[in-house]
Amino acid sequence: MMRDGGLTIGRCFDAIVDDVTSVDYREGESLAAHLKLDEGVLDVCIPAEATSTANQHLRTRQLWGTDVYTADSDIVAVLTHTGYYRPSGVMPPNLGAVRAVIRATPHPEDGYPSTSRNGIRSRSWGHIKEGCGFVVESARAVTSSGVEIDLTPNTMRRKVSPTFFPIEKEHVVHTRNSAANATGKKGLIREVTIQYNLCNEPWMKYSVSLVADQGFKRSQWTCARLRREVLYVETHHKRYELSCVPGKDGEESRFRWAASKKPLPLDKTREVGVPLPKAHVDVAADDLRWDEIHWGSNSVIIRDKEYQLARLQYLPRGK
Repeated sequence: MMRDGGLTIGRCFDAIVDDVTSVDYREGESLAAHLKLDEGVLDVCIPAEATSTANQHLRTRQLWGTDVYTADSDIVAVLTHTGYYRPSGVMPPNLGAVRAVIRATPHPEDGYPSTSRNGIRSRSWGHIKEGCGFVVESARAVTSSGVEIDLTPNTMRRKVSPTFFPIEKEHVVHTRNSAANATGKKGLIREVTIQYNLCNEPWMKYSVSLVADQGFKRSQWTCARLRREVLYVETHHKRYELSCVPGKDGEESRFRWAASKKPLPLDKTREVGVPLPKAHVDVAADDLRWDEIHWGSNSVIIRDKEYQLARLQYLPRGK
């Protein structure tokens, strides 16, 4: 036996199954250092006290992906997401431990998507070049008397009926600005929600108000704004670009809708060019009229194809 980074590790060999490395789970410690491609599987032993809802990494949803998870995802949260185990606030009195067999796997080409399963939503993450992810191959509960019980996953997505419905209007925060301090009048400051894009950079959460015309003057229309800027939007696993294609000899301007082959950080995007050159995108349409683009509360429809949107960002056009 040896001790590595606070995790107790043992190694055993079997003539029939893969090389198995045993690891003791400790809350807050990542398994990434022990996940290696083509080096067998990890048998993770989770003590009973770490399987309740008091586990901080479970409460804060420290997991990224669906079916395939990032190496730093918490295994208790992953077992909950895959449906092997449903934690409760009280530790079962006859539970000694939960053991999970996981295998290192290459990163998904499209990154790690977010889904809601079994009462917990995983987080999304873009494509990763280094390291690996992992999948859960099996799990079993071990009673205090040593009896092992095989657990089965539950990855079926059930539609949950909402218990409340959001109202269709902006949320406004009532506060006082500096001028109001002198006059006693209250000002209104609009709340902005920030999300992180596929490159882990802060973007604005998608809202139809951010793509709607801002006034009656032509210069305040969004189609006019796109003459000066390019709009980037993302789903949970893909980035798209909407840019203006200026008309020639007085012709009406058209718009290009393209999917980025690979999400780039903002500084790299500016370096390559805004809008992106054709080598970096897959052009779906480059002759769109503005009335062929239909914005919704959480999606956009381009020539009868709907894209569910999560976030957006405007970037100035390159010179």
